[in-house]
Amino acid sequence: MTPGAGRMAGLGDYAIDPVRGFVPADDPPDALPPYYRPWERTVRDLSALIMTDRLRGAVTSLPLLTLDKLSSHGERERAMLLLTCLANAHVWGPTTPARTLPAPVARPLDELARLLERPPIIAHASIVLNNWRRLDRTEPLSTSNIDTQVTFLGGVDEKWFYLATVGVELAGAPGLPLLVLARDAVAADDPDRLTEALLGVREVLGRTAEALLGIERWCDPHVFFHRIRPFLTGWAEPGLIFEGVNRGPVVLAGGSAAQSSLIQSFDAGLGIRHDDEVTAGFLTGMRAYMPAPHRRFLTDLETGPSVRDYVAHRRRDRPRLAEAYNGAVDALARLRAQHIGITGRYIQRFERDGTAKGTGGSDYTGFLRRAREETVGHLLS
Repeated sequence: MTPGAGRMAGLGDYAIDPVRGFVPADDPPDALPPYYRPWERTVRDLSALIMTDRLRGAVTSLPLLTLDKLSSHGERERAMLLLTCLANAHVWGPTTPARTLPAPVARPLDELARLLERPPIIAHASIVLNNWRRLDRTEPLSTSNIDTQVTFLGGVDEKWFYLATVGVELAGAPGLPLLVLARDAVAADDPDRLTEALLGVREVLGRTAEALLGIERWCDPHVFFHRIRPFLTGWAEPGLIFEGVNRGPVVLAGGSAAQSSLIQSFDAGLGIRHDDEVTAGFLTGMRAYMPAPHRRFLTDLETGPSVRDYVAHRRRDRPRLAEAYNGAVDALARLRAQHIGITGRYIQRFERDGTAKGTGGSDYTGFLRRAREETVGHLLS
């Protein structure tokens, strides 16, 4: 059967690791080939260059490098991390935002983004999924064995914000094969296997919610709002001009939790639709910022036999199946409630006019509340 019509392709075909989930199966490289030392050196000094107001001069004076010395996907992802951090630091580092990105960053970033099929701006795929290294390579990846590779200003708060988010991805990773198992169980008309998969999804979502709260362990809300969040902001109208690139100003969303494929996977696997004007367009738009294989996973997962429709059809003769489904949906709603609480503590408490947007460009409060309401609305009575 073709993916989407019956059984799905293997997780590896979607660049998903059975243990790490959407986090790369291979540790990201911590350096590019020597040809790219100008990028590496500038990013290494990023915080000092921002602090001394030398960043824009350093970016402008970079040599114009080509991408042909990048020999692996991991190296291309590291180059994307370096270039997007240079771009956002250039735009947001000084007091007045820049309106033009110099060619030494603009041209390779534009080309690399096209190769990776993602927008040329900082996003979850770079600053979280590909921005870590294990402290001890003989031990498994975990939040107790990890450090960042790149930060804007440095410090434990910024490091932990990215690393704790890796922890959320790792906590949710065991749910991905369970979602595939659930979908295959529907295709095979196997309610017992589906029940067990849904019970497992509920447990994974509970651990994911705990991991989300772990962000507060080392990341102070004041530091996040005033020192970290500004560098993750997108480029609103009138947009950013890419010098030496033949196109108009670029308008893009900044880094956002909605760019993680994890929660959208649970939505897709549980048959939860977000059709409200507040949620639908934003969630769909955020998929463009995800790695292409992860986007395909979401599409294949939500296409074909519906877990929710199957459970609704069998809930009378299989009450335990319905209980397992509702338990998973309730756990997802609780996770979204935790996210609402965190945004209140980390963002909303510092807003003064009540009109601010999230770094991804959304009305985050309205979006998160509506997304949770839609999730609760999918509980089966």
